[in-house]
Amino acid sequence: MSRTVVFDLGSVLADPAPLYPRLGQILGIDPARVAEAVWVHRRPYDQGLSDRDYWRRTLAELDLTVDLESLLPRLVAADIANWSVIRPAAEAVLVGLRRRGVPAVILSNAPLSFAQAADACAFRRLIDQAFYSAELGLAKPDPAIYHHVEAALDRPADQLWFIDDRPENVQAAAALGWRAHQWVDDADTAAWLTEAGFLD
Repeated sequence: MSRTVVFDLGSVLADPAPLYPRLGQILGIDPARVAEAVWVHRRPYDQGLSDRDYWRRTLAELDLTVDLESLLPRLVAADIANWSVIRPAAEAVLVGLRRRGVPAVILSNAPLSFAQAADACAFRRLIDQAFYSAELGLAKPDPAIYHHVEAALDRPADQLWFIDDRPENVQAAAALGWRAHQWVDDADTAAWLTEAGFLD
């Protein structure tokens, strides 16, 4: 039975930082304000809240009065674009796993708009399977989402190596018997996977 490496997307593979200047430019405000506000309602967005309702709530957090209908396509496109590109060092890890024949999977809290666009991302060729919270109606760290992945992959918990930047997600996976590691940076990820025998 194949051991499988499961990656979070945000921070672990793709950087959140470029998103804030993009959104700040669209909204005409300081990116630092955006960096706080976009996460306030992100969990319901990742669980299936519509793009319109998410941005309506986020603009209220920012106390902005703008024409949401005209800006919505640009806001959604900026969000999708940010998570569609992974860092070169993260891509190198995925290439190394592919070279060794190790299955690589994404398990990410992500809105439906991104989930629907994700298969067109360049990194998808290096991923065997992907699970996005909004499509499942479940989000990390709910144990149910980890159980769903186990069943879908037909893998027992101890055959799943998991990397996430959020401690609560790592702890939830570890509590279920996954081999879980908190992401620090790309070098740390590569070292952990090398120690586990996945990379040269």
